[in-house]
Amino acid sequence: MKKLLALVLVFCLMGVMFGCAQSAVAATPTATPEEAATSEAAPATAAPEAAEVTLDDYVYDGEALVIHLGDINSQFPLNLAYNLGILQKEFEGSNVTFTLDYFQNGPAISEAFASGDLDFAEFGEQAAISGISAGYGYQIIGRNCDTETMYPLVVSSDVQSVDDLRGAKIAVSVGTSAHYLLLSYLESLGLTENDIEIVNTTDTVTLLTSGEVDGAADQLAKFNTLLEDGSAYVFADGTASGTCQISAFVGRVAFCEQYPEITAKILRAVQAADDWMAASEENQQQAFGMLADITQRDESWFSTMYGGENFGVNLTEQDITVLGQVVTFMADRDLLPNPDTTLDDVLNLTYLELAGYR
Repeated sequence: MKKLLALVLVFCLMGVMFGCAQSAVAATPTATPEEAATSEAAPATAAPEAAEVTLDDYVYDGEALVIHLGDINSQFPLNLAYNLGILQKEFEGSNVTFTLDYFQNGPAISEAFASGDLDFAEFGEQAAISGISAGYGYQIIGRNCDTETMYPLVVSSDVQSVDDLRGAKIAVSVGTSAHYLLLSYLESLGLTENDIEIVNTTDTVTLLTSGEVDGAADQLAKFNTLLEDGSAYVFADGTASGTCQISAFVGRVAFCEQYPEITAKILRAVQAADDWMAASEENQQQAFGMLADITQRDESWFSTMYGGENFGVNLTEQDITVLGQVVTFMADRDLLPNPDTTLDDVLNLTYLELAGYR
């Protein structure tokens, strides 16, 4: 009897549990087809996106990195950025340090790039193009300045008109920036290379002083004495011809591609040095004095060559046009190690864009 009663109780309990389960199922609302489709299409809750890191906020925290800079004694904004501490300030918090080496000329800088001993440098556009054409592993990624007056045509006081230039002897180092600029001046005056007699020399001032030539195209500062005593004067420069000499800022391709943000921030630091120098005549004179001490040049050399010039890291449309013309000039005179070199091989504007200058 007791067993029978226990069985009855078990069956009753199972019935109650089954009824509760059915009630729970019935209590759950059935979704309509439209609601079901909406539910299935709803994406999972998205994780919050990380804030985009701007170039201002970029900090390099990789393995310690030594960045090698090169300077030549007639170029200087990168030099200023280093010696004024502007570069170091730009990279506060980053695991980078800088070294600065000085070179006597463009070919020496190119060789240092070829051996991997340089990451960034500044020097004349024609020497830079020659090294790029030779495959030394760098490109022009900006500039330090351009100048329309650095390499003028200086003539003796006996030359008073364009007609006096016809048949005149003009001293110039053939195949250099001065040569290219001389030809542009002649064109602006309605003359060609065939209208003058070119004397190929690096000793332009001596020949002009001795009267062996009627004029010379070279760095303006070399003629200071002749200009001051009135025996010679500037006959033409880029202000009339629309041409200029460019101080190129170059970067090692492998480094720039691996560290694009660092490259862009270095360009910013150079621009900051340019801005500081352009802010006042006092700053410019301070810069020239500092550079005179570093390079052992007379301060007047810098003020003559660069006073009031167009400083800035961004290449202007005029600069780009001139670079293309210089490539053509060098190709026409067999001055390019690779005759197929083009402006696209020479110039890379990517990092100026990343830095916000284009």
